[in-house]
Amino acid sequence: MSGGLFSCFSKQGILLLLLYNLHYGVGVPLIIYKRVGDSVELLAGLERGHFKSLEWKYMGKDIAEFNSEVVYSPGSQFEGRIKMNTNNFSLTVRELTLQDSGDFLLTGEGDKGQIGSKTITLKVHEPISTVAIQTDIKLLANHSCTVRLVCNVSCYPNLTYTWERDHEIYGDAQQIHFSLSPAERDISVNCNASNLVSWKTASATIKCSNDSTTPEYLTGLAWYTIYIGVTVGGAVVLILTVAVAVCYCRGRSNTADLPDNTIYADVMDNTIIRDVSMHCRYYVSECVEAVCTVL
Repeated sequence: MSGGLFSCFSKQGILLLLLYNLHYGVGVPLIIYKRVGDSVELLAGLERGHFKSLEWKYMGKDIAEFNSEVVYSPGSQFEGRIKMNTNNFSLTVRELTLQDSGDFLLTGEGDKGQIGSKTITLKVHEPISTVAIQTDIKLLANHSCTVRLVCNVSCYPNLTYTWERDHEIYGDAQQIHFSLSPAERDISVNCNASNLVSWKTASATIKCSNDSTTPEYLTGLAWYTIYIGVTVGGAVVLILTVAVAVCYCRGRSNTADLPDNTIYADVMDNTIIRDVSMHCRYYVSECVEAVCTVL
């Protein structure tokens, strides 16, 4: 098993090394892959001879020129980070950043006129620094487990994933799903994450245990408990509201029954107060009966 894993990584490593250190190949433009913080040497590939002038351009803008001596363009994004070799006219760029990705063009003039231009495409990528496996294991009511695994990586663009379950290839997505039972043995998983300049691996051991996760039916029980609590709480609030209404109506009734000390009391006012008191008691009685019926 370990031999298979080594073989897999050996092939991947050889491919990445070829891409990572590529300088020449068939076809134009030439593509070079590098990591953030690395240095790269862009080879001119010129035969020995006399050149009147040579220019390196980045995305159409001059960055270095040779005409008896090297002159670097001030204010370019490569200022202080590039060096042109006066022997082979290669251009070295140090401390690469993601923004350095792009096309570099070499043009010039020799004894016989203009030389053929050469384009080199540089692609700078973030190296993978960390890989971690996020686990989500749920115990179902039938005492089996659903397992969801996510491969979390420190950088996200242009990533390739390979999952291994007990040293066998299982999937190639960022996350995988499968089922386990408590009777099954522990499962070992590996997440292999790679991009064009680096790769890393994370490992985890997965098991299904009756006491390690929360069953689905406990979640339903929790919602049932919340429902009962809300219902009882609402009933209590309703009873308190009715009680306050009763007290209020009784207060109005007592006020209406007090003797009128005003000599010029209006008989119609007393009649209205008695009517309000009777209606209030009638509606409160109906509310109390309704609450008792519900409870």
